[in-house]
Amino acid sequence: MALTLKAWLDRTSVKPDVDARAHVVLEVEAAEGASVGVEGERPPATTVLAIDVSGSMQGEPLDQVVRSVDLLLDALRPDDRVGVVAFADGASRVAEPVAVDAAGKRLVRSRVARLFAEGHTNVEAGLALSAEMLGAPAGRRHGVVLLSDGEPNVGAATAEALREVVRKHRGAASFSALGYGVKHDEDILSAIGDAGGGGYAFVQDPATCARAFARALGAQADVVARDVELTLAPADGVEVVRMLGGEPTRFGSEGLVVALQDMVPATRRLVVVEVAIRAPGAAKLLATILRVGLRWRPVAGPPARASADVSVEIADRDPAPVAEAVTRVLLVRADRVRDEARALADRRQFGGAAAALRALLAEIDRSPGFVAGDGSALAEAYELLVDEAVAMERRPDAEAYAMFRKSTLGSKLAMQAPPSSRGAASMKLIEHTAGDYPVAFIVVKSGPDAGKRHRLREECVIGRTASADIPLAHASISRRHAEIYALEGEYWACDLGSTNVTKVNGEPLGAEPRKLEPGDVVVVGDVELVYEQKA
Repeated sequence: MALTLKAWLDRTSVKPDVDARAHVVLEVEAAEGASVGVEGERPPATTVLAIDVSGSMQGEPLDQVVRSVDLLLDALRPDDRVGVVAFADGASRVAEPVAVDAAGKRLVRSRVARLFAEGHTNVEAGLALSAEMLGAPAGRRHGVVLLSDGEPNVGAATAEALREVVRKHRGAASFSALGYGVKHDEDILSAIGDAGGGGYAFVQDPATCARAFARALGAQADVVARDVELTLAPADGVEVVRMLGGEPTRFGSEGLVVALQDMVPATRRLVVVEVAIRAPGAAKLLATILRVGLRWRPVAGPPARASADVSVEIADRDPAPVAEAVTRVLLVRADRVRDEARALADRRQFGGAAAALRALLAEIDRSPGFVAGDGSALAEAYELLVDEAVAMERRPDAEAYAMFRKSTLGSKLAMQAPPSSRGAASMKLIEHTAGDYPVAFIVVKSGPDAGKRHRLREECVIGRTASADIPLAHASISRRHAEIYALEGEYWACDLGSTNVTKVNGEPLGAEPRKLEPGDVVVVGDVELVYEQKA
């Protein structure tokens, strides 16, 4: 079974004939072993790349897209199919989906190389034509990867309108959205990715375009469950008040339906339902308050299901909190508070945004069993909230805030995965974009970890928590401070929106990555690192 479902109530009991509020915690998990095995065993995929070719893409942005498509074609399987749509004032068919064999690659490369940039941005047309070109799935995985660097100004131009465009085609394909550069509308692209099941990612610099495509294509190929939905059927006397995470719902024959994103191996998704309960006037050991169903489409075979009943004791005593559930409620609440803080910061109310984050940090500090820095999901969330509160308290200028907002919008605490978890398809694509990179190390020169040497791989995140690939326990370093990655045989350093800017040889990185040379000094916070490379 690809997915498992667990359910908890955040309290041990309710009193008879007394109105009570409680939270039901639902956890959907795709185990690490849920994949279909080696990458070669996955079903073939058909992917349409929807590329923004409006006027703002002229020059290096479009050049890097062309280069990225050229690079990634060699990493796909011959039985995969790739098509390309270009959109500006309207949308056009650049290449119908073709097999990624020698002839197909030549065709796609020649067509993409002739793209040029002009006009406005019609995202709606790009989405609709991409879905039309995919056709019926017929035993293949279907996906659309949309890349845009601007704001829609032709056709549907709001997050809700474009979310509806995606929903019309969601049953046949998944949709991922890549925001290119600092001028795109992350709220709109995030809405497309959330509704389409593939999510949103920020492409900070044109030079990182190939990596972004590799991640999006790899994630679509690694999906083990799509069309994932929860159904909620409350018992008599129980009412669903709201979805704490703000998930969209609809009513179906089995009750309230909650649609979730596609699931890849080793991921967990948390959903918290606030309920109002009025238990009957008699004590009872266990009473079912909510029946929960989970349904999805696995990689192969018919649709699958799981279910769980949520029960509570009816007793005339004060309830005790259920720590396992309370922790998960705090994680989902953290996403909600982060959204509220961003909304305040959008209006330049940075003090209010920081206060909201600090209030939740204080509540987490008081929660039973919480230990800062113990590597738990709640401890990681705590560090993320600290970073975001500090960023708000510094009252960033418009440019810095735009970068911060785009960098943080795609991270959801309700969607958990081990930092290094990647499916076989993702690993193959990332390894391909990395190229034949040298044996290299990062050597810590200052701080409590001075003297440590870290062997570099395709991707290495530097941060202050244990989940980082290069952990540096120092207060001046952000949870995810910087990254060193391999691209086409060379190592590059980039800042990840840290509160203390990353420097290479004394120069701040800003939004642009920097190629590393032997002996380069990388400073993260107050810690000095040196890049070493074997000949």
